[in-house]
Amino acid sequence: MIPMPPSRPASKKIRASIIIPTFNEEKNVAACLAALSNQSVPRGGYELIVSDGYSTDKTVSIAGKAGARVVFEKKQTISAGRQKGAEAARGEILVFTDADTRFGKNWLGELLKPLADGRVACAYGALMPLEEKPVYSLLCRFFLDPYFRLTAALGLPSGAGSNMAVRARAFKKTGGFDRDLVTGEDIELQKRLKKFGKIVFAPNAVARVSFRRVEKWGWPRFFLFHASNFLKTHFLGTPAREYERVR
Repeated sequence: MIPMPPSRPASKKIRASIIIPTFNEEKNVAACLAALSNQSVPRGGYELIVSDGYSTDKTVSIAGKAGARVVFEKKQTISAGRQKGAEAARGEILVFTDADTRFGKNWLGELLKPLADGRVACAYGALMPLEEKPVYSLLCRFFLDPYFRLTAALGLPSGAGSNMAVRARAFKKTGGFDRDLVTGEDIELQKRLKKFGKIVFAPNAVARVSFRRVEKWGWPRFFLFHASNFLKTHFLGTPAREYERVR
């Protein structure tokens, strides 16, 4: 039997629900959840939800032992996993990330900070590489950060689903994620969220993400795919329908 964390009293106010979709992430999920449990925001003010696609490894057992609430989603798309976790969430703010992501102690507080302004519907943070390779750090610092700032200023949000916070009531008004999408679900949601509030970049909310896809695909393929997908999502409403699973 999977150990589950004790339930909190129904009256306990949950500020944020952190949602992590998983499928066979036993190598990553323990470190991710350990970092999320060690935030400067008081632990009682947020919950951890692992939305699992019926993993065949030890992902679910590890998540339960780490104190996360585990829900299951048969449809194994990233968007369906995020949506299932959101439906189970009790927080005023829905925070989305991935199992192969790590965080400093101040990450959650910095990501939630912009949402203190009631006019903000969504905030997304900066990305840095999990892998210790200088070229990755330079590309994130001198390309990704300016890109995130510029697209937010232009009203064309480009935040990654691995580092994104959404006001729950705005999320519900949009209907949530398109469960059929295999990629681009984050930008597609942000595009619809603009009707319900501002989408802002939170540069001090830094998440370290795995570059395992970059290492498998190479930079040219990775960049061209995501640049094309950004344009197709914002201007044609047609995100890519195929996205190789990388583990």
